[in-house]
Amino acid sequence: MLAIASSLVLAACGDKAAKDGETASNEPPELRQPGSWGQKIEIVKLEGDDVTPEAKAQMQQMFSMLSGMTVCLTPEAAKQEDMAKNLSDMGSKGENCTFDKKVFSGKTVDFSATCKGDAGKTMKMSATGTSGATAQDITMTILANKADGSKEGEMVMRITAERKGECGPNDITPPAPAAKS
Repeated sequence: MLAIASSLVLAACGDKAAKDGETASNEPPELRQPGSWGQKIEIVKLEGDDVTPEAKAQMQQMFSMLSGMTVCLTPEAAKQEDMAKNLSDMGSKGENCTFDKKVFSGKTVDFSATCKGDAGKTMKMSATGTSGATAQDITMTILANKADGSKEGEMVMRITAERKGECGPNDITPPAPAAKS
């Protein structure tokens, strides 16, 4: 579930992010159990120069539709989930992104990253919460700044997910992920 939301907001970070600001942990991240997962994505805050109340309502409606679906996390897909690596690998390679903090230990998710964009713009992204074998609760914040440092826009979303049981016939089963090299 988090991967879906992460891909929406972290597409700018590439390989460089994996090397900067890493925080060592003593405990490996807890992996999600295979099975049927339900999710809810709530837009807590959405504001910016071009954001209208209609745009916010449309985005919330889109996420609400996704919230009604359940996804089958196959054993193969569960084995390949690695939130820290996925964040580092996501999006275009070679972008100018650095992690200020990256903690994936036990159930703890706590990271922040800064990406430098075109014409001096920056985007700061952060997430805090928990991700465990049977539940996730993560709040993500994306802050876009103009070249002069003034705020261009901000989005805060809360992603909650829980394992509902074994996969069922009404679950969406994404294609099997490619084997990692």
